[in-house]
Amino acid sequence: MIHVFDDVLPDPEAYRAEALKHEFETFDFGHVVFHGIAPTDTDSLLCQWIKQRYSYLFPALTFFRKSPLGQVEPHLIHTDVDMGQWSGLLYLNPEPPQGDGTAFWIHSSGAIQSLVPHERSEEGKNSSSWALRELVQAKFNRLVLFPSSYFHSRAIPENWGEGDDARLTQVVFGTGVLP
Repeated sequence: MIHVFDDVLPDPEAYRAEALKHEFETFDFGHVVFHGIAPTDTDSLLCQWIKQRYSYLFPALTFFRKSPLGQVEPHLIHTDVDMGQWSGLLYLNPEPPQGDGTAFWIHSSGAIQSLVPHERSEEGKNSSSWALRELVQAKFNRLVLFPSSYFHSRAIPENWGEGDDARLTQVVFGTGVLP
């Protein structure tokens, strides 16, 4: 199940300003390379919010992600099963463009998820074998939590913005089963 929460943090403007102070770098996680990453602590305000709401969910890895227009991405439609049991995205742009957010997909086989890492990675490089199942629109201070096994992607494949106006999210991966 996909969970969407609005107005998550009490002062999202200050949180965003702190996030933008980080140095955003490229990280190789062994099986995939991510650009625009700034690691942060699992005791961040967002992780605290998740743990307070769901005491049985445990954030294991979190980072801010800045994704400017044209940033090279390792894949489009994918799962995060190799990163944790659940994934979270906090949208940190005050005025995201229309159509931004997280897209959830159904494969032409009927599958909406996979527990096998990278099972459909090649097919996920474009959307020809997929149909949009649900779109969670980006909204400032909105959090989306979902099982890491769900096929998903950013809604605007080429990303958007430049500098501090680029797409900014906080990503969280964790253990424990979402309700």
